[in-house]
Amino acid sequence: MQVEKNSVWQVLQVDGVEDGVYRALGHYADVHLLVLFRLQDTSGLQRPIVITHSQFSEEIKSGQITHADFPTPFYQLVAEELISASHRKKRDERFDQIQQLISSPTFLLEFAQSPRCNLVAQHAKQKGTYVQGLYRSLNLYWKYGQERNALLPAYKYSGGAGKPRIAGSVKRGSPIQVFTPGMDVPLGVNTTEDDKAKFLKAMKRYGFKGPKVTFRRVYDQMLKEFYAGELICAEKEGREPRVPEYRAFVYWVKKLIPKQELIRRQTSPGDFARNRRGLRGSATDHTEVPGSCFELDATVLDVHVVSEFRRNYVLGRPTVYCVVDKESRMIVGLHVSMEYASWRAGRQALVNSFSSKKEYCAMYGIEIEEAEWPCHHIPQRLLCDRGEFICNDAEKLAVPLIGHLSIAPPYRAELKGIVEHRFNILNKQLVHELMGTTKGRHYIRGDKDPRMEATLTLKELNKLLIDAVLDHNSAIFESLSGQSTLLIESGLAPTPLNYWNIHMQKHRHALTKANEAEVHARLLPAETVTMTSKGIRRNDEMLYEVKHPDFEDWKVIARAGRSWRMEARFNQDNSSIIYVRLQEQEGFSRCELMLGSANFGQRHQADIFHFEDWKKMEKKRAKPSAKSVERHKRRKSVVKNAQDEAKKAPPLSSKAERTRGMKERRREEIQLVRGQSKLPVPEQSLETPSHVDQWAEERQQNVISLLKRKKDRSNED
Repeated sequence: MQVEKNSVWQVLQVDGVEDGVYRALGHYADVHLLVLFRLQDTSGLQRPIVITHSQFSEEIKSGQITHADFPTPFYQLVAEELISASHRKKRDERFDQIQQLISSPTFLLEFAQSPRCNLVAQHAKQKGTYVQGLYRSLNLYWKYGQERNALLPAYKYSGGAGKPRIAGSVKRGSPIQVFTPGMDVPLGVNTTEDDKAKFLKAMKRYGFKGPKVTFRRVYDQMLKEFYAGELICAEKEGREPRVPEYRAFVYWVKKLIPKQELIRRQTSPGDFARNRRGLRGSATDHTEVPGSCFELDATVLDVHVVSEFRRNYVLGRPTVYCVVDKESRMIVGLHVSMEYASWRAGRQALVNSFSSKKEYCAMYGIEIEEAEWPCHHIPQRLLCDRGEFICNDAEKLAVPLIGHLSIAPPYRAELKGIVEHRFNILNKQLVHELMGTTKGRHYIRGDKDPRMEATLTLKELNKLLIDAVLDHNSAIFESLSGQSTLLIESGLAPTPLNYWNIHMQKHRHALTKANEAEVHARLLPAETVTMTSKGIRRNDEMLYEVKHPDFEDWKVIARAGRSWRMEARFNQDNSSIIYVRLQEQEGFSRCELMLGSANFGQRHQADIFHFEDWKKMEKKRAKPSAKSVERHKRRKSVVKNAQDEAKKAPPLSSKAERTRGMKERRREEIQLVRGQSKLPVPEQSLETPSHVDQWAEERQQNVISLLKRKKDRSNED
């Protein structure tokens, strides 16, 4: 059984280890050791312990060590923008104090092996803080999953760089040295902030335009452009112009603009990336093991898709997000939608990367084993584009979960060469062979319009892409054979799947076990649902249920007119499942679509929006037809005719006269309809009166008429 970093285990009756729940903090494959940390609800401080891999594996087989669950506190499962500023500051302060310790590859093992290890005391002295404070921060960090939000509440460091000094009236700098006595040397002027701004503006306008330009040329152009008035006035008055000297211009340009920036800006971005930038070697030089870095990128697929509800409606070209492990070339995540490249679609790809793929494939009718696509972990670093992840949401949501987010600069696709090449592979092996494909080129006049040949829905395209990804992960890549000796030592083919699995088995990876509920809570968009008498309502047609002992009681309360709103997380790929915070001080619970809403099961968000838009349009188009108008007129005519005929009937004096004999008239009407001359009379009515008639007669005899009774006048006197 695999022992992932950050996994939680229940330990019972193991020699040298106290019974309890432990978290696996780190693997040390070179010395065959595993570091564990006991999880307790008490506030006492704990120290990590060390156990050998062999002993841990044997105890797992014997059943004395089993998987356990340690829930994350509810206050850590909160969107970044909902955390108060004071708490965020406190969190970052604690993390900064221990970052140097936890970043050291040897600190954890040394601290766990040596009870008298003084690394923390030395670090506390260096940081100028208390040792107990560092111990408590480390305990919180290890206890709640080795991530930044484990240290909530937090404060950021305040303060900043000092303000620049302002020059006075005395000229700064050395004067011009002359050997002729009595020669008048102009003193010059001090460089002001306005002059510095003009220096930068002149360099942008004249110095960063194509080929390299000399400083003297830029300086002359600057004087003519920004100091023209001073030059003209000085010439008229016969004095030296008060303008910055050339030496000051060169000094401040080199000080304000780094040398590498001058080289970069004096050529085109493409030329710099190809010919002038520093060489960095292979793409995998800085990713030693799987999980060191995931690359994420998006592209518009070269194929048009149609609506699942109506296949004659072309939706356009979908956007595919692909997440690839840089070291093993393993495609660890996939997301296809009609969304444009954005953070909203990008985080769906991250959710897919950190979640189990067996359930994801089952959504599209593909049955796989967990070992066929064993990717449900959080990487050590994520490399992505500026377009989706430069926004504040990505910094607030993804960074606390992943730990480190790398943003590729513009026009530098070669920095994400691994994921870019995956798109090329998918296009050649699948996309360019589908109906409705554009084959990666613009439409040329006279060619067939690919939109007219589109036949695949978004769900069908997802299914084909999943099969292509599974084929890719099992394909042979010769470059993998030279990256690690484990493949040849184990006699395995150089495929991404084999590379991934052998490093997982040998505990040589940088992957962190992901809690899917926590991933959904952190990354998916926050929305609201309503608790109703029928269930948890998302919209008029979609109701969800949850396996909770109080769920039925909540429906009773909601039916009494006390419905309430709850926070939820939705997955755009699958509408069958949502995650809802059922109570304020709880995490998120998984809710499934009810049987009455089964038509929307496993639907993509785009299909749900299309359905709602279709309802709006049909409701707007709903107008009375000609037949409906004709039926309305006929109804009015029938009613008016009935009223006219009723006026011709002889008037009746009272209501009793109008309603008397209704049973006899009803019987006669039935007789006319049946075409009979006489209706049979019940035998009971011919012989003896019924029990009901006798009771009515007796009651009538006991009735006393108050109007006809005689008054008793004997007692009036």
